[in-house]
Amino acid sequence: MLLASAGIAILSLSAANAADMKVKYQPGPAPVWSWSGFYIGAHVGGSWATIESEVPGGAFAFSSHTLNGFLGGGQVGFNWQTGPVVIGVEADASATNLKGTGPCLIGILVCKTEVNWMSTITGRVGFTADKALVYVKAGGAWADFQSNASILGVQIVNQNDGSSRWGTTIGTGVEYAFTSNWSAKLEYNYLHFGKHTESFNTVLRGAPIQIDLTHDIHAVKFGINYRFGYGPVMAAY
Repeated sequence: MLLASAGIAILSLSAANAADMKVKYQPGPAPVWSWSGFYIGAHVGGSWATIESEVPGGAFAFSSHTLNGFLGGGQVGFNWQTGPVVIGVEADASATNLKGTGPCLIGILVCKTEVNWMSTITGRVGFTADKALVYVKAGGAWADFQSNASILGVQIVNQNDGSSRWGTTIGTGVEYAFTSNWSAKLEYNYLHFGKHTESFNTVLRGAPIQIDLTHDIHAVKFGINYRFGYGPVMAAY
């Protein structure tokens, strides 16, 4: 009887101790970073371009020269994330001091071209690794070109009203979210404007002359974005 009583007491004490033990914490699912939402930001960078001009029909090449300069502007966009894939749309605009000169008309004249601004509207598709986003983009491009020709520093040929042209663009970049709302990106864009026939005036005030121009621009941008409603979200069980 004594042994039975002692056994019952030990079992009762063990049950009481077990009831007093804290339940072991079971962690929930780890938060997953979300890129979905609107954003706005600014960028700076550098760009270079090639300009080719010829008589309409391609019978005679008039000039070929390069441009270099800086750019700065802003962007606004929206992303939607599903799994590791991010789909979005972005519009940006940049002021530039992109300019360059080169000999033209067999070295008789000096041709000069400037780009005052450029803009793009693109769709983006990217893949994420937590806070990092690698993406490609493509869409439409616009830019304002100003061209003229001079001899001994005296301008003798100038474009009628400048040339705001549209074309296409493709690009790629990487973006990293370093806080809940701020991210930084590095991006490359290629803008192609094809061949366009432009009208130029001369100092002789005669009939305008027609010249075919082909423009291509390359741009590298470093940007900062402020992102609305971003951050980690809890994964479902």
